[in-house]
Amino acid sequence: MGRRVFLLFTFVTAVLASCTRGDYPGFEEADNGLIYKIHIDNKGKKAKAGDYISVEMTYLTNEDSLLFDAKGQSFPLHIDPPIFPGDINDALTLLGVGDSATFVIRADSFLIKNAKLTKLPSFVDDDSKVIFHVKLHNIQTLEEIKKEEEQKKLAVQKKEIADIEAYISSHNITKSPTASGLYYLPTKKGKGPRAQTGKKVKVHYTGRFLDGSKFDSSYDRNRPIEFEVGLGQVLAGMDEGVSLMREGEEATFIIPSRLGYTGGRNDIPPYTPLLFEIKLIDVK
Repeated sequence: MGRRVFLLFTFVTAVLASCTRGDYPGFEEADNGLIYKIHIDNKGKKAKAGDYISVEMTYLTNEDSLLFDAKGQSFPLHIDPPIFPGDINDALTLLGVGDSATFVIRADSFLIKNAKLTKLPSFVDDDSKVIFHVKLHNIQTLEEIKKEEEQKKLAVQKKEIADIEAYISSHNITKSPTASGLYYLPTKKGKGPRAQTGKKVKVHYTGRFLDGSKFDSSYDRNRPIEFEVGLGQVLAGMDEGVSLMREGEEATFIIPSRLGYTGGRNDIPPYTPLLFEIKLIDVK
């Protein structure tokens, strides 16, 4: 267990012990009823309702039931106007960038009013509290967040283009992409009928990242996929590539994310180009 995790565990254990005695040594109580302890106060500008913040947060009940653990990762959060005096929105306005604190809030109020549960868990009663350990990393406006997200989007899009160009260069590929950006690279000729739009095809495939690592394969399931060409039943890049093949043909497709999973899927990050090794088994 790392030192940071150990210290957090030790601190939370101490707080939980104090909760069972009904008091909170070293904590303060605000006029709105919020019980809190500030650990780090950088004396900077504090967050306010309407701000978008980046926080690292863990919270659990005083019965030691873990409700949420960010596992050391920060995540975005919008501060809404308080729903009840001393709620988590009120609590977060005590913090500025780099500040950290622990907050103690009634569990029933938080879970029903803030978390919007329709029914309290069985382990929550009138004496239950939710204990939040929070560190605030950043405060932004919506406009700043949109600008930052756009910059990140442009960066990953540029990286995707660079990754495809590097792959093409390192594998000495001289064939040009189609108008859509698909690289269609036949590896074995086929003599059967062409997979035209509307035809039902049976295909075996292996999907890989550009580094060669596999993320999916119909061979692993010993079951090829079947679909009708040109009807959008598969990835746009696979649809287009298969439409260029004949029965019995094998080919490799390099599919840019705009023809694949632009927003990502499962283990595939957003804006990730993909390799598909395709075997066209049957055309009907």
